[in-house]
Amino acid sequence: MRYHCTCTTDLHELIGQDGDNGFEYGPLSSALKRGEDLVLEESSFLGLVMVAKINHILHSMLFIVETEETLHAPSGFKLVLH
Repeated sequence: MRYHCTCTTDLHELIGQDGDNGFEYGPLSSALKRGEDLVLEESSFLGLVMVAKINHILHSMLFIVETEETLHAPSGFKLVLH
């Protein structure tokens, strides 16, 4: 999966948020759920704190409050900052 980052990309955008039809998964949570690699295009727009938060999620877990799901990076999962 590929996702194009912008200067306004934030963690909520990557994880997902409540929408009109319930929780809308972002590219990070979707990739984790599907076991797909994620390529973040234009990742230079992401700040160091944002990259550190993503790294922490990948090395521990992601709990989505809205859906009460716990997601873990599957074995072999790759995040590519491009």
